[in-house]
Amino acid sequence: ERGFLVSLLRFGGWNECQTQFKKNATRYRTVDVYLCLSKSYCFDESLYVSIEKRGTRMDRIYGQLEVWSNKKGFCSYMRKALKSWTPEGATWMKKFTFECWVVPHDNDELTEKLNSDTYFDTSGWVFKPESGGGGSGIYVAMDKAKVENDIKWWKKRRQTYVIQPRLANPLLIKNRKFDLRTHVLVTSVSPIRAYLHSNGIVRFASGDFTKEYSKDTRNSFLTNLSVGGKTTKTEDLSWSFEELRAYLKEDAALVFSRIDEAIAKMLVASEKAFSERYSSIDSGNFKCRTCYQQIGVDILLDEDLKPYIMEVNGNPMQNFKSEKITQVCKEFQSDISALLYGDNSNSINNDLIEALESVLSPGMDLDSYYDWLDSDSIEYLLMMLTEQMNMESFRLVYPSSHAAYSKTKEIEWTTYLDYLQHAPERIAFHKLLVNLQRERVSKCLDFEGDRCSAEVYDIKLET
Repeated sequence: ERGFLVSLLRFGGWNECQTQFKKNATRYRTVDVYLCLSKSYCFDESLYVSIEKRGTRMDRIYGQLEVWSNKKGFCSYMRKALKSWTPEGATWMKKFTFECWVVPHDNDELTEKLNSDTYFDTSGWVFKPESGGGGSGIYVAMDKAKVENDIKWWKKRRQTYVIQPRLANPLLIKNRKFDLRTHVLVTSVSPIRAYLHSNGIVRFASGDFTKEYSKDTRNSFLTNLSVGGKTTKTEDLSWSFEELRAYLKEDAALVFSRIDEAIAKMLVASEKAFSERYSSIDSGNFKCRTCYQQIGVDILLDEDLKPYIMEVNGNPMQNFKSEKITQVCKEFQSDISALLYGDNSNSINNDLIEALESVLSPGMDLDSYYDWLDSDSIEYLLMMLTEQMNMESFRLVYPSSHAAYSKTKEIEWTTYLDYLQHAPERIAFHKLLVNLQRERVSKCLDFEGDRCSAEVYDIKLET
């Protein structure tokens, strides 16, 4: 209806993609969005720079494959960002995900862990190949001797595995283990800006839970629908988030606010990884400003309703033999289009000025903001306000609305950013974002209208 030109490029090698891109750039002076249908990338970094300078949207964030989607990369970057080999770093890591080791690279550290910590000996250790999906190659080693032998085995065969402790006390529903495939839309990585869709998929194991692990009990451990679907109908192995909320009852708001926070902390921990990758592109001017990416973040809950991020999928499957799941995925795609390309305010600049004025401290004026807000920060705020006009089906996970309504969480976030060694300007910008979210939520709760986004209602229930 708005006359968008959508260019669909089938990946046939770099040369073909670059040729197609140049033809389009010559024929069409303005292309609104490139949708990459490849599982990895459709463009190299030079074309990403050209796309960003043209202001064209691209549905792939450059570098996400190495930072998020690849199991080895995800583990390595989280370990580096959180310094997980230190006691304090391990504590931060276990707040939202599992400790992990990449073997053979981290053999010495893992061996030291095995010799000093017996907590996970009875629950087992999960082995995952560095790449791949569908549950392929994943298994559990139940004792220390098995872990040590398998590390040596894979080292000899020069194969890389990611190892993490198995969750000892998963929350069960009808004696079945389950995980949550959350649908997340990331619209900025410098700094992070991300939204969690209000609906997602609850995936059940096809067998009753057992603490023991063997080839015969694999279906009681793996919740991947590609595995369970071989013996059970997909429709019988899945719930929507709406069904999960009904099951959790009054605990639903707490669970989803914790999920928001876990995803936010994971994404913010990856900021420096993207900054490092971008620092050598276009003399450090490239920020992937026009990029966005849909990711699937897989989460386990323990008996205390605490979420743990297992892994991130940069190409979440959208095609299932299940009408229920297909509908959830269609809603996600439709709402992405609405958030990114929906109706925009003609007075967005004035909206930003008004928002900044509303959070001024006594004795401050707007000039005090402009002294340290650079053009990238202003652009970030303008895009954030534009997206928030059309986010009814999304929950804003970062900047966090929950931190805006909890002094304890606000302090923890400041401590977290400081631990990640972010610059003082980044921490100051975070505090501004929190204040803006506090003002947004307050107005929405006062208004109590349909324009409130999903996370606002959970904040209302919590408070």
